[in-house]
Amino acid sequence: MRAVKNVVAILLGLALLCSCSVKRHLARVEGDVKKMYAGTRNWEELPLRTITWVQALSMLPKNNLQILEAEDAIRQAERDSLSVYTEMIPGVSYYGYITRTISELANPMSADEMSSSINVTFSIPALTQVPYRVYSAKVRTIAAMKAKEGRYREAVSRLYKLVREREIDMRRRDLVDHAPQDTSTNLRNLAKEYADRDEQYWSEVARLIGRRDARWKIIPESMPHIKWSEYEKRLDRLSELVVCQFAMRLEQSRMAQYSVALSYLPTINTGIYSPSLFSSSGGMYNGAFLDKDDTRINLSISYSVDTELYNWDTYKRSKERYEWEKIKVADELMNHRSRMQKLRASMDEYHNWRNFMLKNIAYLSNSTPLTADELIGRSQNIHNMRLELLDQEKKSVESEAAVVLEYGMPDELGR
Repeated sequence: MRAVKNVVAILLGLALLCSCSVKRHLARVEGDVKKMYAGTRNWEELPLRTITWVQALSMLPKNNLQILEAEDAIRQAERDSLSVYTEMIPGVSYYGYITRTISELANPMSADEMSSSINVTFSIPALTQVPYRVYSAKVRTIAAMKAKEGRYREAVSRLYKLVREREIDMRRRDLVDHAPQDTSTNLRNLAKEYADRDEQYWSEVARLIGRRDARWKIIPESMPHIKWSEYEKRLDRLSELVVCQFAMRLEQSRMAQYSVALSYLPTINTGIYSPSLFSSSGGMYNGAFLDKDDTRINLSISYSVDTELYNWDTYKRSKERYEWEKIKVADELMNHRSRMQKLRASMDEYHNWRNFMLKNIAYLSNSTPLTADELIGRSQNIHNMRLELLDQEKKSVESEAAVVLEYGMPDELGR
């Protein structure tokens, strides 16, 4: 009875200790969060650091969370692919135990009461499943690698858009600051609007490159120049990355059918079991590793008849889902082509309009005003036209980012 009381007291003590431990650890973590918040500074308090486009791109794979998550998915897919073979490596396990009555718990323990063993198990996966598992694992690995490439291109496209829009905003701000004297008050107030956008810009750039310890200024002149003529001729075909991503979707959907079809094949399992690499009981060793009378070779063949037609129904539904996936891909491809054609028309219209505006500005700049009013009016017209050029250029950045997302930066076009 005394031993039972001791056990109960020990269990209650452990429960109380765990409860106190959780509260203590939570209090410590809460303190860490408060310190982190106290150490957080406003954007205007952070140092301004200037970097090139190449330096910014080098930060993406190291710090961007979405890219890091994609890399982790690749490692997991590679590990799953390797597990098809590592499962054949013999497994080693240890087992030890002691049995006592509750009244004997207070007595000292002797070696005679302890039994233990070290076992080695050889296991070979179902032979009918190996080819499918190998192929399926490789497909998932390739899909994960292409997903990472897609994440990287998305980040590059977004970063390009941010830097270009920021550059245009700064040019517009400078133009407003040097506006003619009769420029409207609304135009002058745009300078404050640009200042309000600064915090959002610093935050988005820091999120993309994964560094929030400074205000990162990427030099616009260091970025590759987007030439519309180089991208326009590519709009009629998909980029290799997009083609592969669509292909992976179809292949993974198709492989789902085979996983169900394999259930109609017999299952063949092979295993070797030796329970006595080391075995002792009561301090005495007994057993011999791989002894012919002690080692077991297990070979099993099983086959289940689908009398309830459950597997057949699952197989039919997987075939239907594959056909649905093909319809979805065809629909997305049609929409994709439509977007590319609209993008082409929009960019062609923009460049034609831009050339027209530049010619008008050149004509007005070279004309000779006859009166002071004509001089003021000409300056005002040129100023407004330049503002309109910047506004339309900023809108065109969306299209530039779209072609970067589709085909990559100019240095990737020749790959």
